[in-house]
Order: sequence, then structure tokens, then C-alpha cells
Amino acid sequence: MKKLITSGLLTIAIFGQQHVLAETFNSGVDSVALVELFSSEGCHSCPPADEKLSQLLDSPQLFKKFVPVAFHVDYWDRLGWKDPFATPEYTTRQYNLLSESGRRGAYTPNFIISGNEWKGFFRGRSIESGVDSFAKNSIGNLKIDYQASDSQHEVKAVFSPDKEFIADKNKPLILSVAPLGMGLKSDVKRGENSNKQLHHEFVALDWQKIPMTFENNQWVATLNLSKGAHKEQAQAISAWVSKENSLTPIQAVGGYIK
Repeated sequence: MKKLITSGLLTIAIFGQQHVLAETFNSGVDSVALVELFSSEGCHSCPPADEKLSQLLDSPQLFKKFVPVAFHVDYWDRLGWKDPFATPEYTTRQYNLLSESGRRGAYTPNFIISGNEWKGFFRGRSIESGVDSFAKNSIGNLKIDYQASDSQHEVKAVFSPDKEFIADKNKPLILSVAPLGMGLKSDVKRGENSNKQLHHEFVALDWQKIPMTFENNQWVATLNLSKGAHKEQAQAISAWVSKENSLTPIQAVGGYIK
């Protein structure tokens, strides 16, 4: 199986006081899996799953065969500790993804790989084995050009479908982008993980999406991520495309930005 991933060199330009960071990432033609972990600092069962995701830092396949993203949900905040990384939007994403696969309700920790519920974590299996089980050939290359300045973060995306990929060209694909926090720590004061220091990798600090348009046999989009204080923590970027009426990722890409 041929796999290609490239990263442009990090460039820093100074225009007066303006610092500009620029990176380019390509997925390659074969599928790159979006590995989603739905977790919560208020859940006593979640730290082992967070640690499992953190182990992917040492994988040679990181950002080549899979892109990890940890979405923190907010429904365990009622147990006494408000997760600082959780949002209602992440909770809704989890419920909708599970609903697409026919499951009612939600739970943590919950791994979803390429839109498929994956329970291998509870059986001691590696995340890489789950990625392999859902891998597909000849999807198409997803390229993102990421640029960040003191005023904004911008992602320009181009999805070039392989000839085997089938989609309605009259319907938009949806581009999703999530900046990722790395090496984050929390001193939990209350709740089920009281008095523990929790460590996190690949934490979604934001999630924004935009329709892509079909031009010259490619889907294209430009998404502006407004500069916020939370994005000061972002050290990696993730992006993926899905169909208009589905959250299931078609292709994903990501990499380090600092």
C-alpha cells in the first residue's frame, strides 16, 4: 500500500511586529484514519484511555496512517469537576456519531476510528490494529496549507479524489479543522479524579467546519480560525473531510505546527 505524507518547512516571517507561521501537509491517496477519543476529566475510567492515546506520540505511523483527536465531553461535569477542555459541541458530535452507527446514548471513554465505534481498547488491543481494520485504498489526497499570524489562523484545503472515489459533485463535502493541544496538564480538585494531575495529548481546542466547493475536479475551501487565547496552546493541527449529511470522515490529515 503506497502512502505519501509531506510537510512543508516551518517558516517564520517578520513584517514589523507580525510573525507568520506556515505549514503544508498531505495525507496521500490511501486512507488516513481519524482516531477520535471522547473523554472527560470528570470520568474516573478515562485516564487510562488518555494514556493509550498519548502512547501514539511514539508511533512511526502518527500523522501518516492516523490522526488522533481527543474530544472532551461535558456531561460528566455534574459530578463535581468542570472539564476545562469540554464543549457541548463535542458532546453533540459524539452522540451523533454513535447514532449514525445505530447506537443510542453515549459513554466514556469512547474510541471512534474512521467513524466506527472501536472497543478494542477494552480488550487490550492497540489503536494501530483498529486503524488497520478500517483502512481503505485509493481515497484521494487531502492537502492543507496552514498559516498563522498574530491576527488569525487560516487553513486552505484541497481534496483531490482518486478515480475510485465516488461522490456527488453537486453536493459539498464538509471540511473540519481542529487545532490540537499537546502536553497539557490539569490538577483536578474535585470529582471522581480528585487530587490527580491528568496529562493529555491531541486535545481538540476548537472544532470548526465549512462546506467545500467542487472546482477543477477538486473540492476546495478556506477556513479562518479566529485567534483566541486557547489557540496559544495549539501545537498540532488536524483536518478531515466528510459528506454533507454525515460526520464519518472520508480522509484526514494533520501534523505539528510548532
